[in-house]
Amino acid sequence: MKIMYRNCLCILNLFTVIFFLNCSNMPAQKHCFSLKDTLSVFLLKNEKGAFFCMPVQYLGNYHINSFEFINGTINIGEHEVQLKRNEINISVYLNKNTNEDGSSDSEFDLVYLEKNGKILLSKMNESLFEKQAKDDENFIHYYIFIEKFLEHNDLEKINNEYNKGNVNSHSEIWYDLIIDDEQQNGNGIKSYFELYDGIAADPQHFPPNLNFFRVKYLQY
Repeated sequence: MKIMYRNCLCILNLFTVIFFLNCSNMPAQKHCFSLKDTLSVFLLKNEKGAFFCMPVQYLGNYHINSFEFINGTINIGEHEVQLKRNEINISVYLNKNTNEDGSSDSEFDLVYLEKNGKILLSKMNESLFEKQAKDDENFIHYYIFIEKFLEHNDLEKINNEYNKGNVNSHSEIWYDLIIDDEQQNGNGIKSYFELYDGIAADPQHFPPNLNFFRVKYLQY
């Protein structure tokens, strides 16, 4: 997996994985896909349909005032899914009091919500009044979830790519941040992985910083 990040203070264990947790809606020659050799883009399913979810994490003693998604793509074989701001959902959760590995069970609060380019909630710039300056034991943990819902046509093309043997895949996202009132432009994450028929990663063995993701999306 290749990760690119510019002007970033701290990115915590970024991974990219894809799961088809429910194969009942897959096209003919049904497969249950996941990704080998990586952990951080997930293909999930809920009552609204199948979607990619990309969790981005920041852990440290600083305040992220703003997150602005620029663009991105997910390529499964030769099929490209474009990530446009007006076609994705973004949610940002904040835990003001976690430990150094991000495994704390303390509460995450929703501080930002954007759906298809429309901002529904924006509290990231509010003061972190509970933050203790330079506290070496307590950390601030941000979880940024980027969701892209898929058309049935996308699922068919992903299935076709696998059937053709086009399993080498990659993704990238680009975004700007404001951290402690300082603009941090041009942050990027690029990951390489392989489409795999089966479950390549057991959620039980995810690293502890993925606990919140696992509970929120996998109910595990």
